[in-house]
Amino acid sequence: MPLDFRRSDEHRMLADSLARFAAEFNSFESRTRRLNAGLPDRLGLWRPLAELGLFAALVSEEQGGFGGTPEDMAVMQDGLAASLPVEPFLASPVICGRLLAAARSALLEDVITGGAIPILAHGEGFDPFAKARLTATAQSGHYRLDGLKPAVRHGDVATHFLVSADIDAAQRLFLVSAQAPGLTRKTIRLIDAAGAADVHFENVIVPAMAALSIEVCDAAIEDALEWGLTGLAVETASLIAAINAATFEYLGMRKQFGSRLADFQALQHKAADMAIGAEEAAAMAHLAVARLSEPATAERSAAILRASLACDSAGRFAAHTAIQLFGGMGVSDELIVSHYGRRLAAIRSQIGSMDARAARLCSLEGNG
Repeated sequence: MPLDFRRSDEHRMLADSLARFAAEFNSFESRTRRLNAGLPDRLGLWRPLAELGLFAALVSEEQGGFGGTPEDMAVMQDGLAASLPVEPFLASPVICGRLLAAARSALLEDVITGGAIPILAHGEGFDPFAKARLTATAQSGHYRLDGLKPAVRHGDVATHFLVSADIDAAQRLFLVSAQAPGLTRKTIRLIDAAGAADVHFENVIVPAMAALSIEVCDAAIEDALEWGLTGLAVETASLIAAINAATFEYLGMRKQFGSRLADFQALQHKAADMAIGAEEAAAMAHLAVARLSEPATAERSAAILRASLACDSAGRFAAHTAIQLFGGMGVSDELIVSHYGRRLAAIRSQIGSMDARAARLCSLEGNG
């Protein structure tokens, strides 16, 4: 099953625009220069992406955009994946966009234009769906936040945080400026060259209006995370296709003992397994996108988790096999294959761990 979510002329135009954009602004060489600079530029594509209208296409017309469907998100994830952008496309306009839309927050307008980069600071361990431990204390006319949100992906470039906090055994979301007094960040470089930050809250005072008016906060967070997991499944399937293409090209060019590597039967079998894995990942990514269009239910959640697990398994196999076939070059910075492998490894721990996703699936299926 080809990984193609272009179901309309608009989607085809968008996919073509993204291909041209990636070739012009995020070639492997230009990406390497930006991220290997003394001060890595992890927002170099942000303004151009906003000017393309990508962020607006992730928001419904009722909220000021012109899209907002799972297919819109999937086309963009697929189109951008192979060029390995480190900008918070999925984390900000997709995940936080869902939450801000649910709260009818005015900040969503700035997200659409690229002027604001809110990041969800929620997970405090391996389970992304666990309740927050960071505490919020209601005081006269405001709230006080205290605690830690560790390793928040893209926390280094955030302008705002959507912070989940426990208040009287209930979970709430607070919109907090990244410059709020008492909020400190310890930045981290991740395996795929993106940034993150340990975000500390020590007596951070926010006004009462900072608490987002979401009727059922837990459900809204779960919905946003499932959009994120679906986006990662699509990205994984697209990366598998890219790593396979690079590997198969190499097997066709490289010679040993006077023959192309592609002529050795054992390597043909490995290539065939990689191709089968790509088809499986594409099929599961398509399923996740289709199920995301449905109302939130345990069945929808289970289907998205299955897709996430299946894509991860296929991605891990493709990356490990590609690196084995390339040999020592497969882990060198000079080859994009190694960067595909690192990104696939990072996805495994993005939005919680794979073990936590498997445990949640077992619980939803009544086996936990």
